[in-house]
Amino acid sequence: MGSISTPGVPKPPVPESVPASPQGEGLPPTPQEQPAAPLPSRRFMVPDKKVPLGPKVSTIFGALVAVAVITWMVLKLPQNLPVVTLPKYVAFEANLEQGSPLDCRAPACLLVVLGTDLKAQGSIPAVVQMAQGLEEKGVETTFVVSGAELKECARVAYLFRRPVLLDPNEEIQKALKFSRPPCWIVHDPSGRIRHRSGEPMTESQVLREAGL
Repeated sequence: MGSISTPGVPKPPVPESVPASPQGEGLPPTPQEQPAAPLPSRRFMVPDKKVPLGPKVSTIFGALVAVAVITWMVLKLPQNLPVVTLPKYVAFEANLEQGSPLDCRAPACLLVVLGTDLKAQGSIPAVVQMAQGLEEKGVETTFVVSGAELKECARVAYLFRRPVLLDPNEEIQKALKFSRPPCWIVHDPSGRIRHRSGEPMTESQVLREAGL
């Protein structure tokens, strides 16, 4: 049988077919299609180091303190020979006399303090010879043997073949703040120290420090 249509009633519209959208268009991407996160960079970032423009304040302060300490130590050293009276060896089997390092009356003076050890005894001939040359140029040398008993100091003084002061109690050495002999002191007849050294000096050095 055929369809019966009611006269005067319009037929319902036929819906148009909806075209299928392309795959994935308008839809959120699936987990497999989400963009991968960027990989961390393999480059190691080194922080910039700030180069100091100058020395640290602590370094400058430390240098100033060191200079001040050295200056203070130099100024603290005795500026004059001590006024002491010591036994004086004059000759073999002669009685000891009294003497002082301030007995020098030449334009310039040299005080040499030696110990009683073998090294000091071995240096005596050369030192005496230099003293003889200095005397011709206006420098008088006074020798002192220190650091042993009086008898031992006298035995070593005999090797000089000339008058020598004996200082068994190290009075001169302590007054001049020398830790141990030798002590070489260039000074005026008044006792004012011009130069001091813990090492042997040459004739030219003595003359230069004496101003001759």
